[in-house]
Amino acid sequence: MISNYCLIKPIKKVFAVIFLLAAFKAQSQQYIWSPDSISQANPNYVMDRYHDILRYNDPFMYLAYPIIKPVVDRRLPLEDGEGKNGYWLEGKFAYRFSIYQGKYFNYRFFQRMRLSLDVDLLLRLTQDRSGPLLPSNNKLGLGLDFLLSSLNQLNKEKANLIWTTLQLHHYSNGQADSFFIKNSIKRNNYRNGDFSTNYYKVLLNIGRTSQQKSIVSGAVGYQKQINLGGPLTNSKELEHYYGSDRLLLNFQWTNTPKLVTTNYKNRATTEADTVKSERRRQVSFRSEFEYIFKGVSELVGESKRIPAWHNYFTYMPSVTNEVGFILHTYIGRDYLNIRFDDVVFIGEVGVYVIFNGR
Repeated sequence: MISNYCLIKPIKKVFAVIFLLAAFKAQSQQYIWSPDSISQANPNYVMDRYHDILRYNDPFMYLAYPIIKPVVDRRLPLEDGEGKNGYWLEGKFAYRFSIYQGKYFNYRFFQRMRLSLDVDLLLRLTQDRSGPLLPSNNKLGLGLDFLLSSLNQLNKEKANLIWTTLQLHHYSNGQADSFFIKNSIKRNNYRNGDFSTNYYKVLLNIGRTSQQKSIVSGAVGYQKQINLGGPLTNSKELEHYYGSDRLLLNFQWTNTPKLVTTNYKNRATTEADTVKSERRRQVSFRSEFEYIFKGVSELVGESKRIPAWHNYFTYMPSVTNEVGFILHTYIGRDYLNIRFDDVVFIGEVGVYVIFNGR
């Protein structure tokens, strides 16, 4: 049987290259519809509007400086190479590459669909001696979005949409050492412990978008760990320890890009004239909540069902650019794979990248 280490190691290298290419070749997303008659006359207008709304709910990609503090006293202090002296940065590349998305000329059933290859990688660089990278999150799988509400909603100025999202992912860290450290006190091996699992996720999304106002959406969902066998076998240590069943909730608000006009002196001529610059700024807020309600009976500690809560605030100075700013807070079990037995608060600020594969 092929080990997880042998399977994931080359995949990590490939996607590291993808991450760099995406960061430098990211294209701007010019989101959400224009009300003019020319735009609406475009035969693919409705489909573009639907796919733009889906992209608004895709994961963020960012590079940020993190501050991480324990919420519950650690049973053992962090050692060199585990983040003992803090962290330099955290980077996340997460994107749903479209395999298929409905076109206006497809049957209406297929217009409702988006099939994707989902990639989610997360790296964290420590300030310890030699600045080592911690084992990374490596998620790879398939996703399907399907519109449940009427396609006619997409022709309206104020559209109310309901769609479902289904995802099946493999999740591992590419390491091959023992799951726990060699100590009388039970603690996960943060440096190179083998973490591997699989899960499926089901979300029911409800969204409302308007020409002049904001785009608001929310979702409720369920996530279940499953064992796919073969090279995708779950780490046996995760059973009754990591958590098998999760309740998911999220909320997102995004404002319609705000047009800002600025006059500048024209330095290209000797005349005292001015030029006008127009930019569309945009802000968004996203909150994601997760509650583990099954499969944690062997987790050490008084409170086993610790909720996890992410909050993201983003600001894009101009939607025609590729890079904006992000503020991220989190409280709960550390989301970096095998460090899930460490309950932390994370606050970070940095830049995020918009990558438009359309």
